[in-house]
Amino acid sequence: MERAYDVVVVGSGFGGGITACRLAEAGKRVCVLERGKRFTGKDFLKVEDLDDAPKLLWHHVFNPGGLYDIRMMRHVTVVTAAGVGGGSLVYASVQLRAPADLFERGWPEAITRTELDPWYDRTEEALEPRTTPPDPPLDKVRAFAATGEHAHHPANLLPLAVHFGEKRKHPFSQVEQEGCQNLGRCDIGCPVNAMNRVDITYVARAESYGAEVHPLHMVTTIDPPEREGGNWRVAYSNLGEGDDGTVEAPILVLAAGTLGTSRLLLQNRKRLPELSPALGTCFSGNGDALGIALDPQAEGTRNADNGHGPVMTSKLDFPDRHVIIADGGLPPGFEGILEISRGIKFLTGWRRLLLRMQRLLVLFGLSDRPLRPRHLPRRKREPDRDALIFLMMGRDAADGRMRLTWPFNRFDIRWDMAASKRTFDDLERSAKEVAKAANADLHYALDGPLGTYATSHPLGGCPMADDPEHGVVDDLGRVYNYPGLYVLDGSIVPTAIGVNPSKTIAALAERGAASLVAGFPP
Repeated sequence: MERAYDVVVVGSGFGGGITACRLAEAGKRVCVLERGKRFTGKDFLKVEDLDDAPKLLWHHVFNPGGLYDIRMMRHVTVVTAAGVGGGSLVYASVQLRAPADLFERGWPEAITRTELDPWYDRTEEALEPRTTPPDPPLDKVRAFAATGEHAHHPANLLPLAVHFGEKRKHPFSQVEQEGCQNLGRCDIGCPVNAMNRVDITYVARAESYGAEVHPLHMVTTIDPPEREGGNWRVAYSNLGEGDDGTVEAPILVLAAGTLGTSRLLLQNRKRLPELSPALGTCFSGNGDALGIALDPQAEGTRNADNGHGPVMTSKLDFPDRHVIIADGGLPPGFEGILEISRGIKFLTGWRRLLLRMQRLLVLFGLSDRPLRPRHLPRRKREPDRDALIFLMMGRDAADGRMRLTWPFNRFDIRWDMAASKRTFDDLERSAKEVAKAANADLHYALDGPLGTYATSHPLGGCPMADDPEHGVVDDLGRVYNYPGLYVLDGSIVPTAIGVNPSKTIAALAERGAASLVAGFPP
């Protein structure tokens, strides 16, 4: 690694990967620092190795090569990914544009659906969204369509960033990939590269233009330039082999994700005293909720075979409630998750006691605690093919607050969710209607197995706004009061989106990166 670059990008997901790509295309010397490892298809967990599932959990000390980072906060449990490619490594590949009316409140004046549409279009050059093809027919598509028909809400196929077809070199990046083989593994890593992930599209293209990507480099501190026009300097811990160090550039782009970027700025606020008072505000779980319709009996709804096909394929829309219900899937061997919904204890013995102790530490202010591999049991389950899994999203109030606890200065999220009650009531009502139509027993859950609200779509913390009183960044991701500092990831989204947020994060990154490139001196 060199000592200085034109741009340093922290994070390599939808925000960081896209930004690095566009800047490298423009001929800039780009350094990407990523806390997680680089995964190839052979690195993802194999079905025959499910006893090693706890190794999926990322921990900066005990397992820096893990894939999932699960954080316990006072009011929220947040599931994110770690690795080159960020959340795209484990997301369901869904590519939905945000509804036009979303941008009427809470967003900068410049951000509208009309403004974002060209940038949504641009993401599709790399991500190539397609709906699931009719051949081969999938039982989960059939069962969910029948459920929607019974509920008088027709199912619509989801656009997925997945390659369906023959083996090829991706036209955007030239990375080799195979077509989707319906392995049901989107959420734990696709071993055949059928998912058009950020690492095999944007990041790979960035590297072909000379960008340097450094996995297992976790940024810890940020120092602003000592003089106008000088370099930003970041310090990093090397989680692999090699020494800790620093790197600098006149442009610093934070794209470490909603939690990662917000945490970094809060922890470095003394070095950056002019940051907006809005830092840490507008946290949203994007209205995430889980429903499981057990033992459906209505015609056509049985035997969904959730482990065969992409994880998500279809959705039901409830536009008057701003709610969607999408079908879900579980990789073969992971069906034991459904046992949690039936009231079977998630953990027993010493692991249960250990997590209770972890929870007490969180309540005393030692929050932001990552689950470690030893917290999870190793055991296999038999598949449950008669469950319809509902992955639901709505527009919560986005009024959570990220902060550092006193006196321990640990990152935490406070969110009582009272203002979001109507949203979650509407989600539950919609799930009940659909489960009833399928003649199934519904389990509806906001709390995860750790006893707090669980989300895998965290947003906010560095919200965009038209002034520094209400936002950390402007509509292009430029941090108020700090020229040369940008934020381009899910943390800048100021409201819940109510649909899968990856495409909107990507579009905002494309737009911000284009402005950044245009602003560079020739």
